[in-house]
Amino acid sequence: MEKTTVKESAPGSDSADAINAKQLPHTISNLQLSLIVLGLWLSLFLCSLETTIVSTSLIHISNDLDDLNQAGWIVVAYLLTFNAFILIWSKLSDTFGTKWLLLSANFVFLVFSIACAVSKTMVQLIIFRAFQGIGGSGMYSLVFVVMAQIVPLDKLGICTGILSSVFALASLLGPILGGVISDNTTWRWIFWLNAPGLAVVFAILGKFMENPKSKKEVRDSMKTMDVVGALLSLAWAIPLIFALQEGGDRYEWNSGVIIGTLVTGGVMFILFVLWEGWAYLRTNIDGIFPVHLLKRSVTALIFLSLLWLGFTFYVPVIQIPQRFQHVNNTTATRAGILVLPLTLVSPCSALCSGILVGKNRYWAPALAILGGCLNVVGITLISTLPTSDHISSAQFGYQTLIGLSIGLLTPSLMYLIKIEVDEKDIAGAMGVGNMGRTLGGCIGLAIGGSLLHREVDKDLPKFLTDQQIEALEVSSSLARSMLTEEQQVRVGEVYGKGFNLQFKALIAFAGLSLLTAVLLFFAHIRSLKAKELSQATEREELDGAASD
Repeated sequence: MEKTTVKESAPGSDSADAINAKQLPHTISNLQLSLIVLGLWLSLFLCSLETTIVSTSLIHISNDLDDLNQAGWIVVAYLLTFNAFILIWSKLSDTFGTKWLLLSANFVFLVFSIACAVSKTMVQLIIFRAFQGIGGSGMYSLVFVVMAQIVPLDKLGICTGILSSVFALASLLGPILGGVISDNTTWRWIFWLNAPGLAVVFAILGKFMENPKSKKEVRDSMKTMDVVGALLSLAWAIPLIFALQEGGDRYEWNSGVIIGTLVTGGVMFILFVLWEGWAYLRTNIDGIFPVHLLKRSVTALIFLSLLWLGFTFYVPVIQIPQRFQHVNNTTATRAGILVLPLTLVSPCSALCSGILVGKNRYWAPALAILGGCLNVVGITLISTLPTSDHISSAQFGYQTLIGLSIGLLTPSLMYLIKIEVDEKDIAGAMGVGNMGRTLGGCIGLAIGGSLLHREVDKDLPKFLTDQQIEALEVSSSLARSMLTEEQQVRVGEVYGKGFNLQFKALIAFAGLSLLTAVLLFFAHIRSLKAKELSQATEREELDGAASD
């Protein structure tokens, strides 16, 4: 059977063996690697599914627990902790190793999934969802760390493509599964169904993964843990993400709650930056944020590219189905089907992109540029869609362009982290990249939501009563069935203008993504040439020493 050899690397080496090197000498067969990737895929799928599956079950849950007012917190609680702990989980893997930490994250997710399933009150469910989000955050962030550490370079692209399919699939299936389960049985099965999937994850990863950390290495690493940095990262991330999630929705942007959380998040972020800078310059603390990676233009541009990817990935995936429902008056299930050109093309594109970057490292930044171009074109065209309830066939072509762009960008950027970052910094780099991508998504959705609400709040009162508007906010399909035909048409036009405005704003971030990809291409070329020159110099010195 063909095997992949994994061995320890010299820091900063750029040879093929060193790039593929891992933290513990061992040999992985292709079958073992395939099973580990399957376990990683399933773990990532389950935690990603939880971000969307409850969205269509909130009414059922609220009725059962007799608390409609706090239903939104079921979603928010999970997203807050899911996003806030990404950086921490990634950095902890440097201390405790990836195997047991990833299994621990899955265990936390399992325990609190069961707790959610047996919740008796809304408050219990919200608290358990927050803890479930902590486990889900570890699953999300550590999957990519493990992938970068154990997958050899020639297979990294295709494995990244496989894992990237999770997000599109979870976005597609989550609302559909949530609705089907809640309509036909109890909503509690949404959480119970995590158990069998996680049992498979434990069986695969527990059997085939190896933990590269010895007890002595763990004890030594614990002495330099950045506890203050971890606490400060939570102190800025939680209020900032809360404000981005709830601003313009549950609370007005000028409300005391949103202003207070934004100010708190901003102040804590400044303190976090100051602390990490001081820890890097003045102490032996292993900072939670790898400040030294920002000194290299190529890694700084990779992180920036992942931030822009968050904007151009999350907004289309979440808002295009919403557009079908509000503008074209479709059901949630049909909207999920109509968005298939995006959700199916994206993983297929990622798979092809992954194969290409695995063959030649120069392909990665080139494909990122191509993805950026397609992104700009697709998002620009989506912003010009008609506001009538007729579904234009051209829209499916526009979605395909966006799906292709996302699929090209994701594996390329993950691949570049692998070859541009030393092994000891992989976990931190992956944490920063994943945190940037989710934060970009939160900011993009906040901007888009604010623009949409501005249009809706401005135009709907011109022909609808306050009661009709409130009913639309609770259930668009049910409320529109109670409107006259003329009112339904005008409602669709208002939402159509709002969604088009969202995507017009998104063009700017797609343009920034393309510009960053171009800069990244040249930075990557310079980096490769510098490493090749360094290796040539080292060889000449070794040859000279040998001749002496």
